[in-house]
Amino acid sequence: MKEIALLAIARYGDLIQTTPLVRALRRAHPGARITAIVEDRFCGILPLLPGIDRTIVLNKQDIAWDIATGDSPLVPYLKMDEFVRKLEEGSYDLLVNITCSRLSAFFASCVTSRRRTGISADEAGERNIVTLWGQYIFSWFNDNIRKYNAINLVDIFTRLGEVPPDGRRVELVATEKGERFADDFLDRHGLRGQRLVGLQLGASEATRIWPAEHFARISDRLQRELGVRTILFGAPVEKHLAGQAMAAMEMPAVDAVGETGIEELYSLVGRCAALVSNDTGTMHFAAAAGVPAVMLCIGPAFFRCTGPYGEGHLALQPDLPCSPCPYSLVCADPVCRDTISPEAVFSACRMILAGADGLGNADFSGVRVYRSSFAPDGYLTWDGLFNVDAWEEEQVKRRESAWKGCFDGSTKGCGAPGDETLRAFWELTGRGIEATEAIIRAARKKPLPVDEIRRLGEKESAIEAEVKLMGYRHEPLAPVTEFLTLMRENITGEELGRIARETRSLYETGRCLAALL
Repeated sequence: MKEIALLAIARYGDLIQTTPLVRALRRAHPGARITAIVEDRFCGILPLLPGIDRTIVLNKQDIAWDIATGDSPLVPYLKMDEFVRKLEEGSYDLLVNITCSRLSAFFASCVTSRRRTGISADEAGERNIVTLWGQYIFSWFNDNIRKYNAINLVDIFTRLGEVPPDGRRVELVATEKGERFADDFLDRHGLRGQRLVGLQLGASEATRIWPAEHFARISDRLQRELGVRTILFGAPVEKHLAGQAMAAMEMPAVDAVGETGIEELYSLVGRCAALVSNDTGTMHFAAAAGVPAVMLCIGPAFFRCTGPYGEGHLALQPDLPCSPCPYSLVCADPVCRDTISPEAVFSACRMILAGADGLGNADFSGVRVYRSSFAPDGYLTWDGLFNVDAWEEEQVKRRESAWKGCFDGSTKGCGAPGDETLRAFWELTGRGIEATEAIIRAARKKPLPVDEIRRLGEKESAIEAEVKLMGYRHEPLAPVTEFLTLMRENITGEELGRIARETRSLYETGRCLAALL
């Protein structure tokens, strides 16, 4: 039996987004036992996750509380030591770490595994990111280039597991407890047999939240013009948002904010015909339940990266040059919240609920509208519907195809590109290949030609500097140069020939990307 470990010290949404990975691992390794390593704060979703055989739980909240309030530092140390010992007990054929943090890298280094993907740490504690897809996901943490990523996080997670996506949505399994609550809730509020639309008011960060009064306007129009009933969703800490929305409504919605646990929320969302949501976990519940979602891309939210994973969802992205904004930005004038107007959201809802009949008088002023579907290769893709520049869409598709083709080996040939800048980069990386091949040949000589190798090393270093400079000068190349820099950082070992071969591979990857972009 194969032993597979999934390290996911992550949030609810990230855990839901691992379900296609688990499904693909099951298909590729029949009979394997899959162990999930998770954080205690998000254990509530475990009963809904299919395909997990065993869990190891990090009691992070308890440890943090002991550090903050305890009299002795020994208590939290012992708890962390106990967790690490559990990691060290097992032996795995494959460890997949989807969490990109230094803490998860340390935990990954504690696990004995024949093969590992994603971030880990070496014996000196230095970061080591294994596989091209692992380096890809980490390179996109640079906020300035994130907007160029065209591949959904779910597909990246799946490829981290060295298995292909299967063109199916994320999945969860409803529990008896959740279903019973949903039935009782509908009965208590007289909602049986009625068409329901969910409204997710909050998000993990204030910068991702659409104004409560806008939700109120949507709720009124949906009920008045489309004859549906609306339900407000949210966590207990978002009660104030429900209060603001309800106070601004002419036709009251049904308030479920703070009334549901994880199991209950999933089952209740599953009874809806559509969901309007900020970028948060509830949106992924809708995707898993097959409920079409309207994603509001406020602040740093970017549908191509973290949008609902399934067919037929709509994403509304403000038609602003700053959208999506960097995670680290503190915005003094978040105009994106009002750029997505209630009229645009209503038009999107009507489009979902009425299909082609709902396109009459659609008002998408100020927003770009995209719809999700699965490409023939099984990856999620998004197609522009309204206010989308055709040339820009073509560039997005090229980037999507380039990264996948280069990493998956589905492309044939990497000939010179027609674009002048890309051609210059293609030629530059070709010089890098020549320089590293010369180093490889010199490293085989006996005695070792030190002076020759030094000269070749200086030549290669100059090429490396020029590669980085091109990324600074030409923004569309920045994702490639950032990725190549990360590849270089993860070249390990001291044997000259091996280092040169890995560096050659780096330049070959860059040349391939330049040809495909």
